[in-house]
Amino acid sequence: MISDSVIAEGRGYRLRPLRLGDAKVLSEFAEDEQYWLFLADGTRTPDQVRQLVMDSVSASSRPDAREVWWAVEDPATGAVIGTANLKYIGEKTDRNGSIGCTLAPDSQGRGLGTRLGWALVALAFETYKLHRVECTCAVDNDASFHIMKNIYGMVHEGVRREYRYTTRGWWSSHVFSILEGEYAAKEKK
Repeated sequence: MISDSVIAEGRGYRLRPLRLGDAKVLSEFAEDEQYWLFLADGTRTPDQVRQLVMDSVSASSRPDAREVWWAVEDPATGAVIGTANLKYIGEKTDRNGSIGCTLAPDSQGRGLGTRLGWALVALAFETYKLHRVECTCAVDNDASFHIMKNIYGMVHEGVRREYRYTTRGWWSSHVFSILEGEYAAKEKK
């Protein structure tokens, strides 16, 4: 089970476990199309966001959790400004995972996504002992594409084409990855 303490902190962000009480502020983001612009599922109602938070808190708290969700807070104000997650891909014994984060529109465009990306990669390798970490972003999300390319020099594996049908139609994503050996080599420099 995850403690309710700070998981990681850096310039402009603090990661802590997601709580049920976070649903209120996150459901407010649901009213802003910019928040959902590059997410495959499209917009969600406040009730859907509350359910997502309940499901995420439940999933994160199980000892056999296959996914972990965190709230992203502004350390200066304590305000929740987004979410971040790590999800296992395949069997846990494969040690493969996917990381991601979503920020409130007024927290975007200030380098926070890059700093969070570095922190999430470090958590994935150092705390969760993964072998491979991947990130994906919508093919038209240029900002996230550049962020992923710059995080530890992640490798662009290509485009996963029209792999999922969503309310917006067929969805395609860029796929980036980094391996534990590559991460260790970058950390030594």
